[in-house]
Amino acid sequence: MAWLFLLSYWIAAIVIASFFYALWNRGIEPGLRLVGIEQSEEVGPFEGEQLRVELTLDARGRVRGPFHTRLELGGTPIEAGAGLIPKDGYAVEHELPPQRRGPVTLSGWISESGDPLGLFVRRSRKQDSELVLMLPRYASLHARPLTREIEASVTAPRAGSGTEVFGVRQYQPGDALRRIHWRSTARAGELVVREFEPPGVQNLGIFLDPNPPTLDAADQCARLAASEAWDCLRAGGRVTLWAPACEPTRPDEDRNLLALLEWLARYPNRAAQDEPPPIVGDAIAVTATSDVRLLDAVEDVRAHGGSVRAWVVGEAELDSDMDTQRAGLTWPL
Repeated sequence: MAWLFLLSYWIAAIVIASFFYALWNRGIEPGLRLVGIEQSEEVGPFEGEQLRVELTLDARGRVRGPFHTRLELGGTPIEAGAGLIPKDGYAVEHELPPQRRGPVTLSGWISESGDPLGLFVRRSRKQDSELVLMLPRYASLHARPLTREIEASVTAPRAGSGTEVFGVRQYQPGDALRRIHWRSTARAGELVVREFEPPGVQNLGIFLDPNPPTLDAADQCARLAASEAWDCLRAGGRVTLWAPACEPTRPDEDRNLLALLEWLARYPNRAAQDEPPPIVGDAIAVTATSDVRLLDAVEDVRAHGGSVRAWVVGEAELDSDMDTQRAGLTWPL
């Protein structure tokens, strides 16, 4: 019977060794990074483009294993594993299918490590996170220069002739003394003057549907809004994005195309509290429904002398007499 005791000692020794090996094997760290984008524009990535990601297993300079990890990225399952991970680590690339507008998120990330005999399994879970933000497509909706763009080029030959301050610069001979910014002058040790925005620059508000009926309609609303914003910024104007019950863009983002595209990538982005419509000179409604709050905001701009018009995605009928253009769900128009 002595061999039974010897066998039990061996089994106990293997179990204890495997237990401590499983504890030592906890040092493997999985990671995920973006390594490629099918992209031709300067900013991006844009909806419809393919992403290439690399899933890595870092052994932290030691030979470890076995290890297995799996997750879901933008709706696509990804996994990697190895019985033995070398000191330099392990990496495998995955190509995702074309992604739609919005954040591409990591979810359900679970990793498992154990011992060679499979006696112990340790599971860990990572928090859900966002890998990248897919921006909406956009294109110019105007083949010819806008009327306001032509007016601005005629009435505003140079900066400094308007009434709204948008920056400061070094004093130049001929600048009016009343434009000197004394606080900046004292800080810089030289004369600094206020720079005024030229007249004729458009202050455009793009008001979007708060509840598009489908994801495809929301995507098309975002594309139309991005295109209108692009045309306005090219003409030297400023753009504010807003939707009822959504947080508007910040005042410091009204000339930042990337910030506007990021807002539209997350649209409709619900706010903790309902923000009132921003004060703008002109307004464009982009909607797929006849939302009363949206139409009231546009009519208020018209009541204060601003020009207004609308883009309607689909067959919705607006309870308004403003100039309206219709668009389907295909892009480009």
